[in-house]
Amino acid sequence: MTRARLALALAPLRASPLRAPRLHRAHRASSDDVDVPPRVGDVVRVECASVTTTGEGVCRLPDGRVFLCRGATPGERVEATVTRVKKTLARGTKTRTIEPSPRAVEPRCPHHGTCGGCEWQHLAYDAQAALKRDVVADAMTRVGKVHDANAIVDACERAVETYEYRNRMEFAFAPSTSEGKGVDVGLRPRGSNASVVDVSAGCALQSDEANAALMAVRETLRRLGGEVEAFDRTSGKGTLRSVTIRTATASDGKRSVMVNLHTTAKDGELTEGPVAELVSDVSKVDAVSSVVHTSVPNEAELRRAGGGRTSKFVKGRKANANAKKKVVALYGDDVLVESLDGLQFELSSASFFQTNTKQAETLVRRVRDACGFSGNKTEIVLDLFCGAGTLGLSVASEASRVMGWEVVPEAVEDAKRNAEINGIVNADFYRVNLAKLNASKGAQGLLKTADGRTLPMPDIVITDPARPGMDAALIDILRKIGAKRIVYVSCNPSTQARDLLALTSSSTGPGDTAYEFKSCTPVDMFPHTPHVESIAVLDATTCNV
Repeated sequence: MTRARLALALAPLRASPLRAPRLHRAHRASSDDVDVPPRVGDVVRVECASVTTTGEGVCRLPDGRVFLCRGATPGERVEATVTRVKKTLARGTKTRTIEPSPRAVEPRCPHHGTCGGCEWQHLAYDAQAALKRDVVADAMTRVGKVHDANAIVDACERAVETYEYRNRMEFAFAPSTSEGKGVDVGLRPRGSNASVVDVSAGCALQSDEANAALMAVRETLRRLGGEVEAFDRTSGKGTLRSVTIRTATASDGKRSVMVNLHTTAKDGELTEGPVAELVSDVSKVDAVSSVVHTSVPNEAELRRAGGGRTSKFVKGRKANANAKKKVVALYGDDVLVESLDGLQFELSSASFFQTNTKQAETLVRRVRDACGFSGNKTEIVLDLFCGAGTLGLSVASEASRVMGWEVVPEAVEDAKRNAEINGIVNADFYRVNLAKLNASKGAQGLLKTADGRTLPMPDIVITDPARPGMDAALIDILRKIGAKRIVYVSCNPSTQARDLLALTSSSTGPGDTAYEFKSCTPVDMFPHTPHVESIAVLDATTCNV
């Protein structure tokens, strides 16, 4: 890990108010009394004081070293195994709880602690919300250098529903650990690329209808036994890679489910054989309106890192993530219709859409308010990383014009179609790779279309990048454009804070606009996980020359 990435991960290290931390001695697996620096494989007993933006618990070892512990939450005393040691930092994974946090609750899901999700399900929800607010404030303080972040960052907007809220889940396939069962379907345990946790009770984060589809997949695989194999990511052999289950809720409350199978199967295998049987069985589930197939190349996705017996498989070189994949609807259409804040959104299997629909309604209303529209519908809005057009279309009724940028071609088509479905005529969407801009071209680098047309300068910019945040060239162009307001939506407080620091740094002269950080609202889109969305508002300032 680079120093820059480490600094981002360690951003929010303020001690939790839940409990004053107590330090516990590191000890060898063979001795509890030897006070020496830790080594990989050692067992340590520590108490968690706070959390990082990546969700790791922050503890400290007797030698002063920071210990980042996966699975530990503030106020909890744990026993953990050391997995990595550096000069001033060690990492590890919780193996058991010695003393629970004062805010501990009984997890609802029987798979909690074994699968890789829902790390905070054992923590009371009000404590989760408070921690997420602190994570955002600490990132703004430490990474964004905001001296009054605690006054600027609001309380976390709590989720309406804390279970059954996800409208999209991806499950992996792996060889079954039970003899004769063939293939298991489930969620990866943390740190594993090969095995899965067989979620025999379904997933508590998705709807009953989605779980019915998942159980149909599971039961068919049990019946098929070894007739079809799981895809091996280290060799590229096998057929079944993953299945994505997506749920949409119409305005009348009726739910429909899309099941997207990612496999290496050839066209003939989709109409006859075990994969065809799987498709047929899943299509018979009541709420399933479509079954889609996405082709996966039979190539290894993982490579071996390092050498020797301790080497591990890690992600290797990927194919172009933005390349159009072969997608075939085997039952129904490759589309679902989702209702959000009075609008209808048609979503294809490749579309990005907020995974928590109820909380997404809160998010879009907060974004609309954050834009600060004048009420006379004169503002031009630039919507960056627009996906299927969710945010841009949600503010279109208040604007003169909305222009949306997105790199995924299917999402651009979805956004255009969604504008048409909702009768929105003042929104246009374009395919633009925002990670490959030329800053030397200035505003024209962003506002000139592929066919040579120059688009108008925006009054308001909405930006909602992925976890890595915005590219430096994009930030430079935004400063040159100088929109009066930027509304920055992020799922990663650390990279958001980093980008805000770049946007608020002093102006270098005419044509370079500096911004003032005005407000920040955390929104909990992902209950029972360390992840949090946040909405930051920045206003343009006068050039400092």
